[in-house]
Amino acid sequence: MNKNYLKIKIFTIVSLFLMMGIIPSISGDQNENNIDNSLLELDTNNEEFFNIKSFISSLFSFKNTEDYSVFEDTQSSDSFENPELFPMMRVDYETFKEMKEAEENTDYAFLDSSLSEEISAASSYSTLDLLDYVPSERNQGWCGNCWAWPSTSVLSMALNVQEGIFDRLSVQYINSCGYKRFIDCCDGGTLESFASFYRYIGYTIPWSNDNAHWQDRYGGCKTDCESIATTPNYPISSIYSRKIPIHRVSEEEAIENIKNILHQDRGVYFSFFLPNSAELQNFNNFWSQYPESSVYPLDSYCGDEINEHEVAGHAVLCVGYNDETGTDNDYWIMLNSWGSSTRRPNGLFRINMHMNYNCNLTYNGNKWGYAFGAKTLNVTFGSEPENPDAPSINGPESAKARSLQYYEFSTTDHQGDDVYFTIDWGDGEEQGWIGPFKSKEKVELSHSWDKNGDFTIRAKSRDKNWKESDWSTLQVSMTKSKISNSIFFSFLENHPALHPLLEQFF
Repeated sequence: MNKNYLKIKIFTIVSLFLMMGIIPSISGDQNENNIDNSLLELDTNNEEFFNIKSFISSLFSFKNTEDYSVFEDTQSSDSFENPELFPMMRVDYETFKEMKEAEENTDYAFLDSSLSEEISAASSYSTLDLLDYVPSERNQGWCGNCWAWPSTSVLSMALNVQEGIFDRLSVQYINSCGYKRFIDCCDGGTLESFASFYRYIGYTIPWSNDNAHWQDRYGGCKTDCESIATTPNYPISSIYSRKIPIHRVSEEEAIENIKNILHQDRGVYFSFFLPNSAELQNFNNFWSQYPESSVYPLDSYCGDEINEHEVAGHAVLCVGYNDETGTDNDYWIMLNSWGSSTRRPNGLFRINMHMNYNCNLTYNGNKWGYAFGAKTLNVTFGSEPENPDAPSINGPESAKARSLQYYEFSTTDHQGDDVYFTIDWGDGEEQGWIGPFKSKEKVELSHSWDKNGDFTIRAKSRDKNWKESDWSTLQVSMTKSKISNSIFFSFLENHPALHPLLEQFF
């Protein structure tokens, strides 16, 4: 959304609330927490509240909002229960297509078949106790970064399970420093872009670091990356997004696959898209007016035609399920990033488990794409070398000059990034950077030396971030090429008259 538009909207809303007496006037010495507390005390059942809400909606209806950025949250959230003011992502067709193509190219998550009996015997499961979070502070507010909250939570849970470190990780860090990997502050993103950022940075930091706590809930983006303390930190040696198979499989298989990830004590990043403002309003009403024990029928709009100006998306964290005998009371438990309220003290909501996971939305009568997605992270913690290894060089160590020789080059990048090679053949000839190649892939190159003598082949590798290895070397020796004896003897065989003459010399 245009930021000036947002400012006008905020000013109008607060001014009208003050005029109607719904919130008290706030003196200059009251801080941000006082404002938050006043907002939390709003009675959304108040008749005046709904009158003013309707008036604001008429001023700022979706149809009047045509100036918004791709992937930017065009609504706002502030913990108080106004269903008009909860954030969702706006996604145009091209951006959605890019997201789905990236997802299609993502590898599948590991499914542990040894958990089948445990899953079959379980009627419920929760991973929420693996996550350190404060419901009221888990509030993206005006900031359009819903995707960063479940992504960071999946990473936090992995840190706890793998390293035994129960610590809340910073969301502010990627919001302020994401520009280093082409992610704008308070802009949209995916689990893939999250993993790409942390592969590049190589560590994550606690929420408790100086300036690392969440500060951009009002969308100001005033926290400089350089102001955030990066010590202490938790080194990451490898991190990749992995999709959970829920498409092109049966409902039973989709449910089993999500459960499998949860029973591995891994976080599940769950995304969904709503086709129009009516469905968005339905979900917002559910969040604001119903308790955490209510279940939302998320697939009720499957097959609906999207409105390209109103389609919206959101990402949350799946932390568990209930699956009793029968299907009437089966649901997934989702952790949101919209703060807490009296109706939702833990920031949780539930969606139906038995739904159409192959749910498609349509656009102009054609398939737009899947409405739901489920992913997780493959992450390894620890300090691995940031640079790729010095390349191995395999090939002949001695040969004839002026004969073409073949050599194999290979290297390992510990983050799994693609690699490039440069070769110095030792005779004044050099091969500039070539690539990209996969880590550990064997690359064959050929070369010939015009002169005899000893030469040193040198090779170096780098990754896509220009982190270079040391040089590796291989000594080779080239000898003179001799005229073949077979040519001489063939000549004698074809000229027998020369034999008597040659016998006089031998």
